[in-house]
Amino acid sequence: MRQIPNSVAAARSRIFLSAWVLYAGYYICRKDLNPTTGEGISHLAASLFCFGAAYAVGQFAGGILADSWGARRTALAGAGISILCTALMAFHSVSELELLLLLGNGLGQGLGWPSMLCLIGQWFRRGERDRVLGWWSTSYILGGVLATALSAWLTLHTRVIALSGFHPAFLVSSAVLLGAALFFYFGTANLPVHPASNTALCSPLTLRTQRQAWIEILANRRIQIVSVSYFFLKMTRYTLLFWLPLYLTSSLGYSQHSAEHFASYFELLGFIGPLGAAYAVQRWFGERRMALGAGLLFSLAFICLLHPMLAGSGWFGTAVSISCMGILIYGADLLMSGMVVLDAVPDELHGRAAGLVNGIGSIGQTVSPFLVTIAVSQVGWTKLFDCFVCFALIAGAISAFGARLQTDQPV
Repeated sequence: MRQIPNSVAAARSRIFLSAWVLYAGYYICRKDLNPTTGEGISHLAASLFCFGAAYAVGQFAGGILADSWGARRTALAGAGISILCTALMAFHSVSELELLLLLGNGLGQGLGWPSMLCLIGQWFRRGERDRVLGWWSTSYILGGVLATALSAWLTLHTRVIALSGFHPAFLVSSAVLLGAALFFYFGTANLPVHPASNTALCSPLTLRTQRQAWIEILANRRIQIVSVSYFFLKMTRYTLLFWLPLYLTSSLGYSQHSAEHFASYFELLGFIGPLGAAYAVQRWFGERRMALGAGLLFSLAFICLLHPMLAGSGWFGTAVSISCMGILIYGADLLMSGMVVLDAVPDELHGRAAGLVNGIGSIGQTVSPFLVTIAVSQVGWTKLFDCFVCFALIAGAISAFGARLQTDQPV
């Protein structure tokens, strides 16, 4: 194995830590919408739709910027936009302004993922990225848990002040992301030149025109397959991520405190999924990542099918079901949107490929609020899990098809 110079090894440690802290900070400003705050379900759905639409646009734009402008600049720009919009939401009093700030925050948040993947893809070699991504994914999983807890605590302790029109919780969230952005800025400054790519960060395309780059990405069969599969997976993930507390209170009769406690298992134990997937790839599956993804998705379909029975058995069954769904969803999520994408295209196209796959997935995220409102009003919460079974089966079948294609082609 080729030896890594000490200067590059130290730089990679700085890259990993800085990217971990920054993306955890991103999540602090992403989960400002809390389904248990008493807002109407239609108002919440509209807010999530607007955020999701802007987030999808940010993913596409972030991918282009990460490849052409640089991953570090793109990540800091996204953080800056999110900080500004979140801080201004503390002072909003007009609904139109709130919508504008929500769209701006979604756009800024969307720049984060493609730039982070571009950065990691450039500094870590094929074969070691899986393990690195598995550990890095704990940033947004545990960051989401911290964001939920912080949001609930701030909402509870600033409720009286918020009645006057001032919302200090948004200032605290933006301050946390500001600190993470400063840590990332100084942690990634003055990096040595990476010997494998002769660049410190993702650099502008020099050998391919913009058009040729997109043609190569859109014609890539693995990118095509994983994009469609990820659409259904991300729709399921964000439906559960934002609506689990409301489902637990309105359908299963849990108190708000108990609902938030049980819903936290989805993320709190979900970090096991990416770590397990990363080590499974290295130990048993190798290049057959799509086969592992299909297995995780079919297992998810089985758990969703059993969920009504498990939830009806009591609190223990509910906790087990939610935890298993979190582990399987987050494991498949990182596998499909990170590991497969980075290995499917050359290094100089990592940003665009990540932006495309996650942008398409974010369209599914955007649709999810309407899925909830229609399903709940027509057939109830329990039947919604039948939709999750169908989505997981469709995504798993698509991934299995991709795995079959991959075995027919030389690696």
